[in-house]
Amino acid sequence: MYIRNNTLAVIFRVIFIIVCGAGIVMKLMSIGFAFNTVLSDFALVVNTLALVYFAYLIIARPGYERGALRGAVTIYMIVIFIVYYFVYFGASVSQPYGLSVAGYLLYFVSPVMAVFDYILFCRKGEFTAYSPAIWTLIPVLFNFLVFAVNKIGLYIQPVPYFNLMGMNMVVTLFMFLGISYLLFVVDNMMAGRRK
Repeated sequence: MYIRNNTLAVIFRVIFIIVCGAGIVMKLMSIGFAFNTVLSDFALVVNTLALVYFAYLIIARPGYERGALRGAVTIYMIVIFIVYYFVYFGASVSQPYGLSVAGYLLYFVSPVMAVFDYILFCRKGEFTAYSPAIWTLIPVLFNFLVFAVNKIGLYIQPVPYFNLMGMNMVVTLFMFLGISYLLFVVDNMMAGRRK
């Protein structure tokens, strides 16, 4: 179940690129362009990945979208939305103090648009049972890379919700894996498969 209108998908994705690109540029203007600063912000890295992926979808217009990459972009955007929603709003719905326009665009608007793009324009049923494990593994590998880079002298912060120290990492991994498998199940249900 998805909309097969390629023109509508391209228009929506161009709007996404404008919104996401504006958020990235505003964020970089406020934090700077240093390599370690950029890589320390997981939301910035994920939004950049989403921007590149959506640009690829517009330019290449692939007839067949790979489920693993689409799922990774979607699940990371969902996790960013959930994490920053609870960081800034908690249980209330009042406007948070000190959240910039770039923050709204990167933490809330872009993730919601990415999820809507998945719901509206993505062919369902393309994920495998192993896809959620792969999506979970990528941030862990990113943290291992961060630790390796930190050993050679640069300082990059690890992904805060994938901190490899202590039990928090295990709990976070299982929560992330649970959210990933929930997306897998919903995707199969939307495709009409019951597994």
